[in-house]
Amino acid sequence: MKKNLIKISIVIIIAFATINYFNENDEPVYGLVVNGNTIDVIDMHLHTGTWDALTEPYKERYSERVPKPLKFLMSSLLGNGLTSEGILKQLDNAGIKKAGVFAVYSPDTTGNASNEFLYEQIKNHPERMFGFYSIRTDYWNINRDIELKKLEDDLVKYNSYGIKLAHAHQQMRLDDKRFDGIYEIAGRLSKPVYIHTGTSPNPYTRREPPYVDPLYLEESIKKYPQTKFILGHSGYDSYNIALTYLDSCIELVKKYENVYLEPGALGARKAEDVLPQYLSIIKENNLIDRVIYGSDGPQFPGYTKSHLNRFGDAMQEVNYTNKEMELLLGKNFESLFGL
Repeated sequence: MKKNLIKISIVIIIAFATINYFNENDEPVYGLVVNGNTIDVIDMHLHTGTWDALTEPYKERYSERVPKPLKFLMSSLLGNGLTSEGILKQLDNAGIKKAGVFAVYSPDTTGNASNEFLYEQIKNHPERMFGFYSIRTDYWNINRDIELKKLEDDLVKYNSYGIKLAHAHQQMRLDDKRFDGIYEIAGRLSKPVYIHTGTSPNPYTRREPPYVDPLYLEESIKKYPQTKFILGHSGYDSYNIALTYLDSCIELVKKYENVYLEPGALGARKAEDVLPQYLSIIKENNLIDRVIYGSDGPQFPGYTKSHLNRFGDAMQEVNYTNKEMELLLGKNFESLFGL
């Protein structure tokens, strides 16, 4: 009986702490302070959505992150965290003023956050949240032209910043020529394309090289030189916690001026041993000006902040200068997107 009361008390304390996290109203202080200097940060990789729109296997994996007694809170916890209010709370808590927010169409792996839903979440905060819109490909052989037209219309109608694709989640190869229509639209409208590279631990995502190795994108990169390609996660092999495809990314970014890197999830706790290695390789190859910071948040309360803090610590550990940190954490985004 006593043990049960203790467990119940712990659950109540954690629940109230979580609720309090989303209801705090402290005045935010923006920027990452390093050696007495404040560095402005833009996180280009955040997600919106709802619990109900996730697939059941992904809900199960997501729920592994919390103690069993708290699983009943997942729906409301995630719902709060992925709304505009929740995202802004995470940003304020991390000291980040601006962020990219993604739409997602992955009905067979993680779920959907439609273009329409994304716009409704960010439309009242255009100075802080920048929309990256996406496209359904699950009936690609039947309605490709219709979906391409909708994508182009949405990019214009919603004043988008870019396009978000995730071949491994959409279960389509990186060298699938049917995606060329997307890259043509992106180049013509000057909308950079963020493409997930590297593996994912999420259920039913493809992990074979044609789905995750960015070298399979090379023909499209050459074919559309006006299109800016952002290689999401920098080829990070999240499933094996390794920099498996980073060499492929570096080869492409050195070879083509329209290629950039993004390091989302490399600041997660499980990647903390490979993060300094990643940052050292980027510095050694003189590619700091081609990396655009992103976290792959908000995920759970505190993640966006902890991801940034690990990056700050690791950059200092491998001797990044303040100027180099400013480039990676914000100025590269500003340059690419014309802010």
